Amino acid sequence: MTERPILPLPIREISAQRIKGSPSKMPRPRGAAGGRAVQARRFEQEFSRLDQAFQGEDASVALRADPAGIAPERAMVFVSAVPIADLIRVAREAGIEVLAEVDLDEDYDIPADMKVDGSQFANPTLYATMPTEGSLQTLSRLWRAYRRGEKLPDGQTPWRNLFDLLAELRPWGPPDRLTVEAREIIRDRLPFDDEESVRLELEIWPTRNEDRRKRWRREAQARVEAFGGEIIARSMISETDFVYDALLASMPAGAVREMLDNPAAPEGLATLDGLQFILPQTIAQSIPLESEVGDEQAAHKHSDHPAFEFDPDLPARALLLDGTPIAAHPDLNDGVEIEDIHDLVRMSQVRHRRHATSMSSLILRGDLGTDGTPASDSRLLSIPVLVDNESSAVSPDDRLFVDVVHTSLVRAFDGQSPIAPDAFVVNLSIGVMNGHFNGRLSALARLLDWWAYRAGVLFVVSAGNVADVLTVSGINATAFEDATIEKRQELVNEARRAQRHRRTLLAPAEAMNVLTVGAASVSNAALGAASLPTGVLSVHDSETVVPAFSSAAGPGAYRSIKPDVLAVGGRHDVRISSSGGDLNLRVANALPASGLLVAAPPQSAPATRARAWACGTSCAAALTTRSILQSAAALTGPDGAYEGQELPRRDMALLTRALTVHAARWPESALDLRRSQMEAGQHHEHAGAEVLSGYGYGLVNESFMNEAPPKGATLVGLGTVRKDGARIFEMPLPQSMSNDRVHRSLLVTLSWFSPVDVSRARYRLARIEAIAADDGDEPDNEWRLKMKGDAPTTNAIGKGTVWSRRLTHARVLVPSFGADAILPIRVQCSDSSGGGLSPDDDIRFAIAVTLQLAIDTRYDIQTEIENRLRVRQAQ
Repeated sequence: MTERPILPLPIREISAQRIKGSPSKMPRPRGAAGGRAVQARRFEQEFSRLDQAFQGEDASVALRADPAGIAPERAMVFVSAVPIADLIRVAREAGIEVLAEVDLDEDYDIPADMKVDGSQFANPTLYATMPTEGSLQTLSRLWRAYRRGEKLPDGQTPWRNLFDLLAELRPWGPPDRLTVEAREIIRDRLPFDDEESVRLELEIWPTRNEDRRKRWRREAQARVEAFGGEIIARSMISETDFVYDALLASMPAGAVREMLDNPAAPEGLATLDGLQFILPQTIAQSIPLESEVGDEQAAHKHSDHPAFEFDPDLPARALLLDGTPIAAHPDLNDGVEIEDIHDLVRMSQVRHRRHATSMSSLILRGDLGTDGTPASDSRLLSIPVLVDNESSAVSPDDRLFVDVVHTSLVRAFDGQSPIAPDAFVVNLSIGVMNGHFNGRLSALARLLDWWAYRAGVLFVVSAGNVADVLTVSGINATAFEDATIEKRQELVNEARRAQRHRRTLLAPAEAMNVLTVGAASVSNAALGAASLPTGVLSVHDSETVVPAFSSAAGPGAYRSIKPDVLAVGGRHDVRISSSGGDLNLRVANALPASGLLVAAPPQSAPATRARAWACGTSCAAALTTRSILQSAAALTGPDGAYEGQELPRRDMALLTRALTVHAARWPESALDLRRSQMEAGQHHEHAGAEVLSGYGYGLVNESFMNEAPPKGATLVGLGTVRKDGARIFEMPLPQSMSNDRVHRSLLVTLSWFSPVDVSRARYRLARIEAIAADDGDEPDNEWRLKMKGDAPTTNAIGKGTVWSRRLTHARVLVPSFGADAILPIRVQCSDSSGGGLSPDDDIRFAIAVTLQLAIDTRYDIQTEIENRLRVRQAQ
């Protein structure tokens, strides 16, 4: 029980309508200067070739004769200066399947000969389409009408807009299939011996036409075998709203080297029409940052917690996808159940089972260097998806990892007898080797987004540890050691910003519907101020909370806030080495002075209760999963908002996700960074983005996930909304706040799992936000409490599937309201994709609201609100 329990937030039974805001006033490009004549000259060759082909007897054969030309069943690319509303609809009506809509990088250059009016406001968008012979005829006919200045048929205006703003029209080619980033990784993995094999992933175009995909798979296999390779695994996930089709190929290194040197070779793999991407094999990994002190007894003496036996009848509310844990470890007795559905346990020696054991320990017992309290009302189900070896844990090399994860989730949540019926949270403290986010969503991220919406399950994903050295320019080791701790921190921050392109999120952390957790470099005060060994230095003082410099940084997909939050990851100290005139920094392995104490495999007999220190984003994600389990128990436990109720998986996932972000706060270092960026001339939006990329919404305060903060009240609710609909929650306003200039703040957080569509640049279909407005009212921008928005900005919080608005009072203004006043919080849904969200889709969401007064105030708003709720329930 708690003094300030989280309260239920009342919702009106009747649904409402969305209040639409004002349309954007940003100018849009008006099309090529010179109009149709200019565009006709630019694309005359492409459309003339189509016209000539259709005048012959077999247009398909004629068009396919040119491998670099547009042809039926060959992916065709349109690039427009801006997204075209309803283009996907009219394309599909014409028989052209749109397979991908992608926002291009900000540095995309609109062709100089196009000269788009207002190009400074352009947002170049690529459409990858799959035409048929009939649809190409339709396209050619529409183009001729446009070129002659004729009015297009009713409903076909999007074609005219596209033709006006068309920057490119071409087939999907080798540079698209084999990107620069993929080529670099593949080349790094090439062995010297041309006869040795290299493994590649071949992603087939995700068309819903299964016969076409089957033919493309056959063609890809034949091409691989022609180069002396073989297909060793395949995956076919074909659902109404999700398609993934891929092959794992083993190819001779010599053939791969030739492909990298000449991707456009006519009979090469990169010219195969049915392939969307050629990628390096996805190698998922979890590299433990373990104790430098290889003495089990040294770790053991830091905690005298007795061994604990979990009740084997407790439900497994969390699922771990990792290596194989030591389920019989004395710190985990009966707390972990292993389902070896991939037959991987036999491949992992007990003495190597570090990572999954430490993650299980953190989820179930927390940091054993502190209280080691067992998780409330839950055990842990483990499905091994990695093979533990001497140095790390990696995914099996003979399988597509997307398929491994998908199969695990099917067994966990689908069918008549799912093995994880009680689980609502999945811990994924692993990342893809070299899988840094570069703007293209990984297949693994898309899979998690789809599963989150489909099954209503919360994925807790680590942002990723960046193993690369951090180079600090222009300083040597002696000068760095002699520098003040503040100067070291400043140098590290500057180096991180300068090298951010190499330190982006590791897949699948960019996913939209997951909770991505970064590591805060925070030490464990319970271990005391142990000294650091020789050669290891601190880069920030013990009182400062900063992102660990090895923690991968955001943003995520479509500029969404990532990581969502930071959690304790152990203090990250560094080892230094000089390199020319620069300094290289590496994270020191976890130490007694800085790490988190976890269960570990015994390394020497007769020890049976081995422990070690660990740190990193893996640990931060595991501790967050633990906090989520504790929060769930509090919500349904005594005095909880849902006391005694058995909430559905989706509701529990959404509530705890909302409360995790809701409980996060920017530490002082984040505010200092934002302030310094603005003083340096950065726009406030850009300065905020700088902070968000490292801190997300801030460091999670676990206690705020279970109870209201001091002098505050927290309420939570659940609702369902459809496109252009709204639900109104009614928060009682404490009478004591009326007519008083007391310092106050309001925090409103929404969480939902959006349906997604990879064929759209606006991949997230459902956008949800909250405003203060009753039926028939204009939105109250001051939220009836004379409030104003604080960082992050409304623009930043509107891009993901968590929306968290932080407001503070306007000092000179005083709210005034009656004894029965309520704050109407209108939660409303809109289509953020430009036509992809169905009006029949029910979008479930959770809301958390915290109203807080200054610590030195005399009012008890928790009791006031609680009393108002009791009166309401009694009516």
